[in-house]
Amino acid sequence: MQESDFYEVAEEFINFANELSEDWAQPFLSAVFLYAASRFNAHNFFLTDGDSANEAAAIAYYVKQYRKMLAENIQELRPDDTVPPSRLAG
Repeated sequence: MQESDFYEVAEEFINFANELSEDWAQPFLSAVFLYAASRFNAHNFFLTDGDSANEAAAIAYYVKQYRKMLAENIQELRPDDTVPPSRLAG
C-alpha cells in the first residue's frame, strides 16, 4: 500500500459522506462515521490480535492515531483568518 492509495480510499469515504449529507445532518453523519470507524477497528482488533491483555493498548493506539489525524486535518482545513466568516459559508 502506498500513501497515495491511503488518501484515495479516504477520499472515497469523504465523497460518500458528502453524498449522505444531502439527506442527513452533518453532526449526525459525524457521529455515524465515528461509530462506524470504532466498530470496524474493534473488528480489526479481534481479527489481528483479540487478546484481552492487549485491549487497552489497542484502544490507546486508535485514540492516538485519531487525535493526530484530527489535529492535522484541523490545521489543513483551517479557514484563512483574513477571509470574513460570512464569505466562508456556502
